Amino acid sequence: MACCTIVHISTIVHFMRSTESQQRQQSDRRQLILDTTLRLIAAGGIDSVTHRKVADAAGIPLGSTTYYFDSREHLLGEAFEYYITMAMALHESLISGPINSSHELVDFLVELTERELDDEPLLLAEYEMTLFAARNERIAGLLHEWDSVMIANIVAALTGLGAKRPEDAGRTILHCIRGYELDRLSRHTADPEGFRRRIENVVAAFIR
Repeated sequence: MACCTIVHISTIVHFMRSTESQQRQQSDRRQLILDTTLRLIAAGGIDSVTHRKVADAAGIPLGSTTYYFDSREHLLGEAFEYYITMAMALHESLISGPINSSHELVDFLVELTERELDDEPLLLAEYEMTLFAARNERIAGLLHEWDSVMIANIVAALTGLGAKRPEDAGRTILHCIRGYELDRLSRHTADPEGFRRRIENVVAAFIR
């Protein structure tokens, strides 16, 4: 009986490990598809994305993309949600604690922006999807959710610093960041000190 029990337990352990391995492989394959989709969007815009092109670019069978995503719209929506998840993780990683001065707020905004610009193709995919949001309700909802998180964190910092009209200030700062990012994407030249100077002026105008 003991022998049978040992065999039974070992079989269960083997099955669990096999299942975990399969789940990791599926997760890795799904992430590869989403990463590839974002890179295709950056390179050729939304219209460049098809299941076949994603499969070819990722070096996987076509059936893999249709297994995880039953339509092109589903694939695009999941890719943008995946991007926002990464962007939120970066955002939260840079907030180590309360922001106690306008200088700390400016440091955070500049570092966040420069970190996003470290991967221009990925940021370009965000703006391609932002334009697509005008014609896609799900993408628009995801974009507005991301805006709300960004603005809420900026507003919280501004409120703690005694800013006048912190909600207006937060939206203004977010629009300044996006304007700078779009300019960088088209010019491919960096001016972080110029950006810092302009953001300092905006923050100071609301805190005075």
